[in-house]
Amino acid sequence: MSSRTGRSLAGDETTGGGQESLEPDDDPSLRTIVSGSELDLRPTVGVLLVLLGGLLGLSIVVVFGIVVLVMAGIRAIWARRALRFVRIERRFEPDRILCGDPAHLILTVWNRKLMPLPWLRAAEHLPTELKAQGDPAGGGWRVANGNLVNGWTLGPHERISRRIDLGAGRRGVYRFETLALTVGDLLGEAVAKEDRSLPATLIVRPRTLPVRRPEAARDRSGDLRARRSLVEDVSRFAGVRPYTPGDPVRHVHWRATARLGVPVVKRFDPSRDRDVVIALDIRTTEDAWTEGHDEDLVEALCVVAASLARTFEAEGAACGLAVAAHTGSTRRLAFLAPSASEHQSGRVGDLLARVSPYPSAPYEHLLGRLVRMIRPGTLVVIVSSRDPGTFLPLARRLVRGGFGVVHLAAGPDGPAHARRSRATGVTARSVRLDGDWRTARTVDVAS
Repeated sequence: MSSRTGRSLAGDETTGGGQESLEPDDDPSLRTIVSGSELDLRPTVGVLLVLLGGLLGLSIVVVFGIVVLVMAGIRAIWARRALRFVRIERRFEPDRILCGDPAHLILTVWNRKLMPLPWLRAAEHLPTELKAQGDPAGGGWRVANGNLVNGWTLGPHERISRRIDLGAGRRGVYRFETLALTVGDLLGEAVAKEDRSLPATLIVRPRTLPVRRPEAARDRSGDLRARRSLVEDVSRFAGVRPYTPGDPVRHVHWRATARLGVPVVKRFDPSRDRDVVIALDIRTTEDAWTEGHDEDLVEALCVVAASLARTFEAEGAACGLAVAAHTGSTRRLAFLAPSASEHQSGRVGDLLARVSPYPSAPYEHLLGRLVRMIRPGTLVVIVSSRDPGTFLPLARRLVRGGFGVVHLAAGPDGPAHARRSRATGVTARSVRLDGDWRTARTVDVAS
């Protein structure tokens, strides 16, 4: 059995990649499974044949009855001992991947006894978002009716490992819980079944793309760099550039403007030590009472957030994430504190994998709580696809409180929403993918 969480409702925070099954030696559950199977009439038929043959003096009937009894005895022994000392291991390599990348499901079966297993079958539900790749013909596995079915023939003390490539079509947390095991005897008949607990978790993070910003230029070393960064350090003056609507008035270089005759603003190098929190607005509709959402737009927002986190990490900024959405915990708000430690963007991706498309609290509540969750001077990057009218007052309050605020407006109305934010004095830019979230190659930030 397997389940997918994260986009709807995630589970706990433990994400073990795999676990070995127990080795049942005298497991009462096996007796329950065997005794609860369909009624076997062979012992009764064998006894009747022996008695009937003895009364009638027909030796052939007696011999046939004995054969039936022997077969029934062998079947009973197989049913009670076939699944004992069978170790199964299931794990993912790796257990964290990006959406669209393949994950390797490793199944290892070890028959740790002298009794051979003519056939052993393991079945489990395969989420529709995970697609088995490769040709299963001759591989010992197949996908039937949404189930992944594996089969083996094991000799005494034989161990077999198998790798199945699974392609992840959507982000999320995929939990595999139990395997439905069925074992057969020498005649090919199923004699015992067992549901064995074997937890394994696969985390599928959103895609991360290069963030393309306007006015790219090459420095003296020939490396490509952006003249404008989302995270700028005002102490690192890097020149001037033409003024564009929405630029803060305090960044206008008045002496250069007077000398050149056109308005120009100061340009700064990216910050190397500033805290940044990506405040993701997961809602895609204006109606707070409806449960509807734009699935593709939600995925695009997660791609933008994950890509920004990777960009901030590359620029040396301490990045974090805040989102008001269900993630499987009891907390209404999901918050990852800013950190400049290694692999912080991966932690952001793990949290985004758990985020569901359904908000757990109003976005305004999230922005209001950020004041107590982050330190003054932190840059808050608002990523939203909705009209900013509802949260602009809180954004301006953050600016007055000493926090930096940048509104990145996504979605088809992003440019209009960015203009509305700039009209109120909040730094804003529109952001979009250069294609569908499944196939896009860059995240474009407008000037």
